[in-house]
Amino acid sequence: MPHPMSSRTMFRLGVLLGIVGVLFHVVLTPLMGWAITRFSFYNTGITMLGGLFSLLQQGTFLGGRFLMAGSFVVRSAEEAVAGVRGGGSPAVRALR
Repeated sequence: MPHPMSSRTMFRLGVLLGIVGVLFHVVLTPLMGWAITRFSFYNTGITMLGGLFSLLQQGTFLGGRFLMAGSFVVRSAEEAVAGVRGGGSPAVRALR
């Protein structure tokens, strides 16, 4: 059975994936653009490699954004469950 991920872990993983996606975009996109124009648009291997890097960049960046946004939803659900089970959210109990 899969183990659910906490909101803190989701947020950290989302930030990590977002940073990797931005690094892919900043470093590899210009490099692949240069390689494609330098070695011809008709070189299938370079063009396919450029498409792969573009796919990795988009997947990591958008996946990171999804996990970061989802972590806030998961935190709200965790607080709601804690409120039902323990008579209040952890934030409210910390104030008492």
